[in-house]
Amino acid sequence: MTCSRLALRLLARADNGGTHEALVGDLLEEIARGRSQVWLCQQLIGLYGVAIATEARDRARLTPSIVALALGIALAGGFSIASVNNVVETWLGFYLVAGTLSLFAHMASRTNDSRRSVIPVDAQESIAG
Repeated sequence: MTCSRLALRLLARADNGGTHEALVGDLLEEIARGRSQVWLCQQLIGLYGVAIATEARDRARLTPSIVALALGIALAGGFSIASVNNVVETWLGFYLVAGTLSLFAHMASRTNDSRRSVIPVDAQESIAG
């Protein structure tokens, strides 16, 4: 098993931090099978990335100004590494997909709410009487 001490410490810390034991166990098994250091680094980045995103989501209060700031930073980052046309095209594609998913989720929630709130007339009479 050719694994760095840092990787093992990070896995132990992830296990203590509440990451699923099965995931850490699977990573340790793959290390024992001889996975490369590059693969291990990718998995650790993914493991900690998901853990950080989950922690941030649990602690964050998303206000419109925070969302606008995050989107502005994402756009500024996009403009710094790609052409304006590519950034605008990607942004519009993201906006289309996110808006469509939001619309369908809203329609589904309204449909579910309307199904739950309808009480048959017979049931209303028996409750009232």
